[in-house]
Amino acid sequence: MKVNGKYDLLAILILTALLALSTALVPSNIPRIIIGLPFLLFFPGYTLIAALFPQRDAIGSIERVALSFGLSIAVVPLIGLILNYAWEISLYPIHT
Repeated sequence: MKVNGKYDLLAILILTALLALSTALVPSNIPRIIIGLPFLLFFPGYTLIAALFPQRDAIGSIERVALSFGLSIAVVPLIGLILNYAWEISLYPIHT
């Protein structure tokens, strides 16, 4: 079965819901880390690549994965920088 663009983005959406549930319901940090790492290292770049190249045959699978990792590493710090100016991001929680 060949996976097309809307099913892989649907899988990312389902994993997003799973991450939100695990953050709210699971007290341990290990599942959060395992589910959360792809959200930092892969998914932001993959969704950007899916938006830039919606045709599956526009670029190959290897190039799509490699660009996804590279763009994620480039995009996530920029999003953090923008969010830091919109809302002040702190390393310490609000409640002390």
